[in-house]
Amino acid sequence: MPAFKIPIHISLFLFLCSSALGGDCAPSFLLNVVDRTATIRQDLQSADLEVEVDGKLAALSNLSVDTEPRRIVVLVDSSGSMEASPQRAGWGVALPAAAYAVDVIPANASAMLVTFSDKLVKQSSNFENREAVGKKVLALAKTPPGGPTSLFGSMNQILGDFPELKSGDAIFVVTDGADNKSETSIHVLSDKLASRGLRLFVFLASRKSFETEEEKSGAVEMEKLAERTGGKAVLMTDADISGKKRAQLDNLKPQLIALVKNVYRAELDPSLGKAKTVRAKISKAGDLNHNAEIYYQHEVPACAR
Repeated sequence: MPAFKIPIHISLFLFLCSSALGGDCAPSFLLNVVDRTATIRQDLQSADLEVEVDGKLAALSNLSVDTEPRRIVVLVDSSGSMEASPQRAGWGVALPAAAYAVDVIPANASAMLVTFSDKLVKQSSNFENREAVGKKVLALAKTPPGGPTSLFGSMNQILGDFPELKSGDAIFVVTDGADNKSETSIHVLSDKLASRGLRLFVFLASRKSFETEEEKSGAVEMEKLAERTGGKAVLMTDADISGKKRAQLDNLKPQLIALVKNVYRAELDPSLGKAKTVRAKISKAGDLNHNAEIYYQHEVPACAR
C-alpha cells in the first residue's frame, strides 16, 4: 500500500510518553482514531479502547482531547542525495515536498525551519507561523544541496537543541531516508522520541529510478519510525507532486492537519507502577467496532529505561 494512501478502515494512531511519580512511571498515551471515511474522530470514549499493560487488561484513569497549539520543527535534508538526479545538479522533489509539509502545519501551530547534511543549519531564528516558514523553504532554491547525510544524528541533535518541544509536538522530516554519516542508531532515536511523546511525520522525497539500495532501505526504516511515534510517512515522487497523483496528496492534506492538531491523551492509573509494554486496540464493547480493523498498532515501552 502506498505510504500516502488514505486508509479505508478505522485507524488507531498511538504513541506514548511517560511521567515519573515517586520513582515509578505512569504511562500516558497520545492517540488518534481515523474512521473509514478518513475523518479524525473527536467523539472517542474510554469504552472504545481496550488497553493491555504487560499482557493484562488495564483501565484508563482519564481520556481527554489535547488541543494545545503544536510546535513543529521542519527538518529538510539538504545533502547531495537531494539533487534532481545523478546527472542534474540542483534541488529535485525535496523542495516541493518541503512546501507540502509546510502546508499541513495547523494554522494555530508555530514552526521552525532547519536544514541538514552533515550538520544542522537553523534557517529560522525562532518558532514562527507557517507562512514565514513557507517563504524560507522557497528561499532554499538559491542554495543547491550537497554533502553527506547525517539523518539520524540530525534528528537526535534536534531533541537536544529544542528542549521546549513537549509531548504532542512534532518533527516534520523531508528526506529520502538515506544516512551515511550518523553515529546515532535508529533504535536509540526511536526510544528518545517515544519517551518524549514527540511525533515524527516523514515526507519521503523519492527519485524512484535513481534510488540507491541505501535510500530504499532507509525509506522503509523511516516509515516504521514515523508509525512508531504516532506520526505518518508520505511518499512523494515527481508524479505525486506535479502529475496525476497530485489529487491524492491534496485529499490527504486535511487528514494530516487534523492528525497533527488534535490528539487524545489517555492516562493509566499511577498505581500500575512500572511496565514493559503497553498495547491498545479498538474495543469490541465500544462504538467503533463495526467493520473496524486496526491499521496501526505496535508495542511501545511504557517507561523510560
